[in-house]
Amino acid sequence: MLSFEPNIVIVDDKKEEVQGILNWYNNKGVGCKFINSDIYEGDSFQEIPYSDVNLIFLDLYYSTDNFDPELCSNWVQSVIPEKSFYILVIWSKDPAKADQVIEELKKLNRLPFCCLIKNKIDFQVESEEKYDYSKLFEEINSEIDNIPSLEEIGVWKKSVKNACNSIIGNLSKGNNPAIFKTKLQKIIVGHGGTSILKEVNNHRKRQVLFDALDRVLISNTKNSILSDDISDININQLYTLNQEENIEVDKELNSWFHFKLIKNIPENSLSPGLISKNNHSLFKSLYSIQDDEKISGKLENLISNNVEIIDIVVILTRPCDVAQGKLGKNIKLISGILIKKPTRTNKGKINFKGGSLPDSVILYDHLKFSDMEDDVAILFDFRYVFSVPQKVFIDKFTNLKVFNKELLSELQVEYSSYSSRLGITQII
Repeated sequence: MLSFEPNIVIVDDKKEEVQGILNWYNNKGVGCKFINSDIYEGDSFQEIPYSDVNLIFLDLYYSTDNFDPELCSNWVQSVIPEKSFYILVIWSKDPAKADQVIEELKKLNRLPFCCLIKNKIDFQVESEEKYDYSKLFEEINSEIDNIPSLEEIGVWKKSVKNACNSIIGNLSKGNNPAIFKTKLQKIIVGHGGTSILKEVNNHRKRQVLFDALDRVLISNTKNSILSDDISDININQLYTLNQEENIEVDKELNSWFHFKLIKNIPENSLSPGLISKNNHSLFKSLYSIQDDEKISGKLENLISNNVEIIDIVVILTRPCDVAQGKLGKNIKLISGILIKKPTRTNKGKINFKGGSLPDSVILYDHLKFSDMEDDVAILFDFRYVFSVPQKVFIDKFTNLKVFNKELLSELQVEYSSYSSRLGITQII
């Protein structure tokens, strides 16, 4: 079933205090949801957060004189997924407690992009509406306009939505549900290969369908942005790029362009680019690169500083082979290591003994795996490629992260280049 969700949520225990806000957005055709936060007769918390709420108006006192910042933050938590973008407007007669709410939201990983504090008393007027909403919206829009980069993100987000609607529109044209279903089935077979016809795992069929639609989406998101004008302020600020030599590395941002943003990887996952911890004693003794003569010496400085080093592997199998069920009996892996909080030189480089690594090694540095693992490096050695049965991999390896498609392709090209070298015949 298609979901219909609001873009704006208003949390207040008195609807008359926010009716003007509801009317203003409804008249503009914007999806707006009122949540009654009355402690005794109000609404319940949302069981599942919304996926596209951009703006929340939040009152701070609910049917009692006692202020409860945790209750306020829980209302936000019920409508906003963890680490999502939204703008918070504190709309209250006593907004002095706003900082306490922000602290609670921080604990819940739901900090707003920005918080606008508006005292209801400052907007009171003697009229049926009770508040000067024109003044309120003028102030809100003015403060948001002071962050011009948001405009460009909005253009990008709109382009993604337009492309998505265009794809669905083309798939569903003709108003024939049977043909629509047949088109989706053709996509599954076309992308998954004839082996998908025998697949009994419906979640895998869904993954094949969504992977195919993702490719079409990526190819069409730019169609609607070329004609949009760029504001002068973004031309002069955002798109005026300066060559700064000493820019601090943003490990979290760096990781977004390395890994898929998957919170929980299924234990039975066999995704191309899947990085896993090697827990198998035999495979560790055979394929760990830590005791290789070209690698072990490089790690001496790290080991002497008690840096934690873990044996890992990455699935090198081609995405098309996984999608079309052509894995064979075994999973192809490259062996490597994960280094947590490596000691570094003054220039920020890992303190490998002797400096450079062998040419068979590829290094991905300055990564963030989690809030607890915020300085991680991983490296793989193309000399250590091996295969294991699917069941052994699922049972004996622990999933950590998944490389995105582009980085996996780069890894495969690097491996192919290394493994196809002809070598040099020395003349004696």
